[in-house]
Amino acid sequence: MRLPSPALPARLAAVGLLRVVVVILAAADLSAARDRARIEATVPTAPPSWAVLERHLLDQLSAAAIEFASRYMAPDGSLIWRTTGTARFDDLPESFHNWPILYAIGGDDRLKALAFRAWNGTLAQLERFGSTRDEFPKQLDWFHIIEGLLLFHNLALADPDDAANKDRARRYADLYTGPPNYDVRLRMIVSPVTGSDGPLSGQAGRASPYRWSAGMSSYGLPLEGLPGIRGYDDLKVEDNARRMGQAIQERMMRGDVPANLAATALVTHAWLLTGDERYAEWVRQYTSAWIERARGNGGIVPDNIGPSGKAGELHGGRWWGGYYGWRWPHGYYNIGMALQGAAENARLASNGDPRYLELPRSTMDRVLAAGRNYRGAFLVPFKRRDAGWFAFQPMDLSFPAALWAESLDPADWARLERIRMASRTDWHKATGTPFPSDGRTGRPEPMADCWFCDLYGRADWNEVIETRTKEDRGHEGPWLRFLAGANRAYPETILRQSLSQAAGRLRWIRDGRILRVYDPRVEEAKTPADIRNADPHHWHTVNPVTTEALLQLTGGVPSPVYNAGLAQAHLRYFDPGRRRPGLPPDIAALVHKAGAEGIEFELVNISAFHSREVIVQAGMYGQNQFTRVQFDERADQDPAQPQHSLIPQPKSVIRTRDVEAAWLAVSLPPATGIRLKAGIRRFVRRPGYRFPF
Repeated sequence: MRLPSPALPARLAAVGLLRVVVVILAAADLSAARDRARIEATVPTAPPSWAVLERHLLDQLSAAAIEFASRYMAPDGSLIWRTTGTARFDDLPESFHNWPILYAIGGDDRLKALAFRAWNGTLAQLERFGSTRDEFPKQLDWFHIIEGLLLFHNLALADPDDAANKDRARRYADLYTGPPNYDVRLRMIVSPVTGSDGPLSGQAGRASPYRWSAGMSSYGLPLEGLPGIRGYDDLKVEDNARRMGQAIQERMMRGDVPANLAATALVTHAWLLTGDERYAEWVRQYTSAWIERARGNGGIVPDNIGPSGKAGELHGGRWWGGYYGWRWPHGYYNIGMALQGAAENARLASNGDPRYLELPRSTMDRVLAAGRNYRGAFLVPFKRRDAGWFAFQPMDLSFPAALWAESLDPADWARLERIRMASRTDWHKATGTPFPSDGRTGRPEPMADCWFCDLYGRADWNEVIETRTKEDRGHEGPWLRFLAGANRAYPETILRQSLSQAAGRLRWIRDGRILRVYDPRVEEAKTPADIRNADPHHWHTVNPVTTEALLQLTGGVPSPVYNAGLAQAHLRYFDPGRRRPGLPPDIAALVHKAGAEGIEFELVNISAFHSREVIVQAGMYGQNQFTRVQFDERADQDPAQPQHSLIPQPKSVIRTRDVEAAWLAVSLPPATGIRLKAGIRRFVRRPGYRFPF
């Protein structure tokens, strides 16, 4: 008798395990299918120009990213750069921050592997530079930590099951849900500078002099009231620089600041990936603490919370003066992002509790109330000092736009309209500032960090300025006018401009243009134009990928809140044929309207040859559910006897279906389109990164 091979039981066990896995996957697919409504497009559609441009942009941006990687990325994913000196956590991975978003919308299959390689490679590169410990910054402020984490967070949109990143998400989040970085009793992060080495304790005896710097001169003095230091140039005196460094440690480096709210993105991300409820509880707890601090300060968030938990404790009772606060360096620019991002994160972690939106809303209204009309332009203050508000400039539209997109509250839309109607004159004309301004203005007072004034200082919001910022934003005004029905050409215009921006950066790459200094207005290049001597900001300056237009048009949302938020969308798309996120080949999408009652969007198959199917998800994280859907359906047929010279236009009728589903599976035969008006019930499902198959 022949004995069985010793390996046979193992093989049988493996076969059995494989069958179990197949059964589990099949059951998951069946469960997802039950929660999916099916609709078929039946109306023949000539491809509209926006649809052709959208598909072309997806292809061109993908090719541009692949060329960028071939020129700048080493085989291990690190950036081709110097090997000595210093590097900061934010600058290297930040260069790829929107690549996973492009992939998740429908970019080339290769982008997924490239984005993961970039993250793993630059993370290892930073470890070699000594910038990190255990793959996280040793000690850094959250304004910059979050910039380094953008790529990490967005990778979950491409693949939420990556084991290494799940482990990182837990390890990173655990740094901030308890000691030493977080005081559980006081509900505060205990220093503006924290990390894997714990908080910076603010020891004056170990302070470095805060010397005069051309690059930092535009932001002015970090602190006021130090004897003998009246202006920034006084820091050229060594004793003054020493005393300023000590004061920064004593007054700025102990206690909590609003910039730390960006940590809610990290912890929310860990919750979305793992489902660990303690992470959601921490986000709710910490965000609520800041809401209470703003309430205790008349509705405006204070920028410094002392070691005992009191606002103004180290600043003589002043609610301004903290690190990355109202006075220095950026004011409302970074505070507004921190408040909005935290509110979005807390809503995800609380089944959509709208009360968290009080955090950005109350401070925004206080800033708007302090605004004034200057020669026909409406300006608001971005900074606060002992003498009162200063740094008046146009309202940063990304803040009220993100607030409305999150709330879909008519009152938040009305605020946008008030801001729009408040200016009769372009900012640069009212102030006599050359356009473009290069970040400077002389009125209403001299200011050298007015970087978004050109973008948001237009009286006519229909205008689309040719620009692309590092944050991949700046076109909220014309997009909002499109949603209002008043700027119908916007989709084609912004898609063409996105193509132009990508082509321009490809020219820089191919011509060997090297960013040698970050701010050429005040710095002089001292090294040769060589990629190994490039400024750390070189790669995100020439990054050819732009996703602002794609998120607006396909997702119905503005760009993510750069320094505190996670990517958002009212609609997300999946390709069931290739079992991956994103629009299938040939399919284009356009959100026409969004509101509290639902969303109106269009899908088009531009191919005359291939049938396609796309799965549409309600909410970026599947937290919403479709209710009743109206769509156009063909009511006639092609004639039995074709006419040799005339193609009659098809007739259509509006159909209504109650779907009550998390996903819509829409089939689109060749050269068809469908317009859908879908009711949405928001925050009724547990959010996560899961795919619908």
